[in-house]
Amino acid sequence: MRFLLYPFSLIYSLVIGMRNLFFDLGIFSSKEYSVPIICIGNITAGGTGKTPHTEYLLYLLCDKKTAVLSRGYNRKTKGLVWVDVDSNPENVGDEPLQIKQKFPDTIVVVSGNRRKGIEQILEKYPETEVILMDDGFQHRWVKAGMNILLNNYENTIYSDSLLPLGRLRESKKETSRADIIITTKCPKMTPTEKIGINNQLNIAANQNSFFSSIIYNNWEPISTSEKISTNNKYHITLVTSVANADNLKLHLEENGHIVNHLSFPDHHNFTKTDIENILSEYYSITSDKNIILSTEKDKVKLTNFKTKFDGIKLFFIPINIKIDREQEFNNLITDYVTNHKRNC
Repeated sequence: MRFLLYPFSLIYSLVIGMRNLFFDLGIFSSKEYSVPIICIGNITAGGTGKTPHTEYLLYLLCDKKTAVLSRGYNRKTKGLVWVDVDSNPENVGDEPLQIKQKFPDTIVVVSGNRRKGIEQILEKYPETEVILMDDGFQHRWVKAGMNILLNNYENTIYSDSLLPLGRLRESKKETSRADIIITTKCPKMTPTEKIGINNQLNIAANQNSFFSSIIYNNWEPISTSEKISTNNKYHITLVTSVANADNLKLHLEENGHIVNHLSFPDHHNFTKTDIENILSEYYSITSDKNIILSTEKDKVKLTNFKTKFDGIKLFFIPINIKIDREQEFNNLITDYVTNHKRNC
């Protein structure tokens, strides 16, 4: 099968390579803006952790007037849409809505046209001090002032191949455009292991490399006001629509829980039939410690079916990230924003 995909991967490589060459030569032009723009992206198709890293930056820049610009993957709308805390996830995408609900004072916009999105933000909110461009590394029509590239420890850039043979959206050499490369979803690592990864990534002198790991927080209720102790052992119906939930499932099992995992495609919009199937799985388990648990991204979609879960213990598990050499990373971000203040 891989042999059959190779010609298509070669064609894809030529098309993407020519596109990037045209940008490098100035045949295609990237537009710069006066406002600081930080791009959080990848060259791998999904699953690197862009949303929690975007949220990390929002916490870090909480004293700034921030805006987040996203494509709004898998939304059913077209064009530019402003995200409100009560938006329908099908109209704006699950991750932009998650960010807006978590940071209600942050401007969140979805637009496939990143230039238009930035210009609309600056026109409507001229006081904006920094824009975070979620998943914009391939959108070279906009020149971000700082590019943060995410490299998934479990599916590294240097061990992958271009689409459709692998999951790479661009050639590995395009990592040279990044100012910061963060290897995400890391286990505990030795300094030698980190050096090995940096060598494989060919970290240049003008680049900074960091490593981040996932921190799982206490479960939060969706359909009930009841809090529960995670010290107890539960029979969990785990509902996810993320790129890879293996680590979450393993985390729960290592903490003594029994997990029945219902996995849906990444960014899946739940239907009434899906909810019926979830409830059927839940009711098939005879245990007084029976709960349904989802991710934070899925929580914003399951909330639309809240009445279906009356009387059921439905929770989600928030996550955040921990970055090694955290202060050094924070200083790079805040120094960039401070030194590139917008001239309104």
